[in-house]
Amino acid sequence: MNTEKARLLTFQMWPLTFLSPTDLAKAGFYYIGPGDRVACFACGGTLSNWEPKDDAMSEHLRHFPRCPFLGNQLQGTSRYTASNLSMQTYAARIKTFCSWPSSVPVHPEQLASAGFYYVGHSDDVKCFCCDGGLRCWESEDDPWVEHAKWFPRCEYLIQIKGQEFISRVQASYPHLLEQLLSTSNNPEDENAESPNDLSLIRKNRMALFQHLTCVLPILDSLLTARVISEQDHDVIKQKTQTSLQARDLIDTILVKGNFAATVFKNSLQEIDPMLYKRLFVQQDIKYIPTENVSDLPIEEQLRRLQEERTCKVCMDKEVSIVFIPCGHLVVCKDCAPSLRKCPICRGTIKGTVRTFLS
Repeated sequence: MNTEKARLLTFQMWPLTFLSPTDLAKAGFYYIGPGDRVACFACGGTLSNWEPKDDAMSEHLRHFPRCPFLGNQLQGTSRYTASNLSMQTYAARIKTFCSWPSSVPVHPEQLASAGFYYVGHSDDVKCFCCDGGLRCWESEDDPWVEHAKWFPRCEYLIQIKGQEFISRVQASYPHLLEQLLSTSNNPEDENAESPNDLSLIRKNRMALFQHLTCVLPILDSLLTARVISEQDHDVIKQKTQTSLQARDLIDTILVKGNFAATVFKNSLQEIDPMLYKRLFVQQDIKYIPTENVSDLPIEEQLRRLQEERTCKVCMDKEVSIVFIPCGHLVVCKDCAPSLRKCPICRGTIKGTVRTFLS
């Protein structure tokens, strides 16, 4: 029974439909009966009374953590490149969950076996291999499924669960890309019937990038009101184009919140009454795509990209975290953990992916 193929052959009379014989065999089990009783070929441990939400590998780890088969499967380092070497073993990962909130409906054993370790904040976890982060766990969530859904190229995931499992999960979400775009383009609005100042700014973010030309006076007003620091002020002021200044100004207001939006509104009413009227009164401001950035010289494209890389929270470090599912890249790795909703679209942050800009 030391091969997965041999173990799989024992499941010809397997009675359950919600638990795959393939997953059981991959987790080291073969079928012995009666009922749904299985045994591990390596440690001899037996399990039965399976429930719909059970994961074979997770249950194996939970009941028989010293199994030599699991040690070889989950602790090997030669088959994948680990992003966090100190968390490559199950034992190391499970230790991080000592302060895991009891209110979270997903168990540490499930998360640790799926490659995740606890980062110590809320219910945020990260994969030791692909560095993918997930949060906001719900009772029906399966860590392996979520791993395959959002990070299908993870080498650890591929090694342990196999490409067939990943493909099956991906096939279950055929419109995932459309969902991401929909989440990004249709943000949650806490006051949809009567949008407040901040939600109007958020809704018209792209249009403001285009139409806002009086950036510096508004920037000065935000500084005077102590909404932003002198460092924030100088970083935005040093941008080489008004459109780039407008982008950083609007994104900073979205991060700072309602008071920043009020200061912006009052300042805009005084400085550009026409734009103020279109945004806050008539609410008919439109974004009209004009310039094709790809037609610009490569040097100009690179310069603009560099100026857009500043974290919109600390205004210091380079952006490096992409939010899931909205896809916005606006904060650095140090500022991301404190955010539960994307400051740009207000969508709930389900997970994060670290990106390295070249």
